[in-house]
Amino acid sequence: MKKIPPLFLILFSVFLGVAQSPAEEVYFLRGGFNVFSLGMNDMAEELRAKGIRASAHPSGAWKRIADDIIRRSREDEVSRPIIFLGHSLGANVASKFANRLGEHGIAVDLVIGFDATNRRVFTKGARKVIHYQSSNMGAYVKGPGFRGSLVEVDVSKYGANHITIEKNQEVRELAMKAVHTTLRRRR
Repeated sequence: MKKIPPLFLILFSVFLGVAQSPAEEVYFLRGGFNVFSLGMNDMAEELRAKGIRASAHPSGAWKRIADDIIRRSREDEVSRPIIFLGHSLGANVASKFANRLGEHGIAVDLVIGFDATNRRVFTKGARKVIHYQSSNMGAYVKGPGFRGSLVEVDVSKYGANHITIEKNQEVRELAMKAVHTTLRRRR
């Protein structure tokens, strides 16, 4: 019987370990009072049911999540792609999240905001930004250093408003299609 070289076994086990590790990090951040954005929980659950690593958090958790990604990036333990979705106050912190990661050389592959309540500026870190807007409360804008793509989408034609935007079926389908496209592209 032919003996298998130890180097081959080491490389094969490393390959298996990489192939079995999570291939994405998808974060959903809810809006104010942590009770009005339950559609964010539903979308995270929908992705988890498909085996995708997704989690939902209150908007105030953005810095803890970003700092955890920064810490893990130093040890090369960050999965790709990184996707961030936020509603209302969660949409407001999307720029802070992406800009903070960008300052540390970490790209956020996709940022989706649902009706930010005020103007938010993206400077670095985000590759693709989509803002679904049902009102004129806030907008996403490109700032100095931004090199990604940024699109504002008026979803009022779907009957969505600030309270229902992340629960509205048509808007959710648009957002989830963007998420799945990003996941397919990076795998």
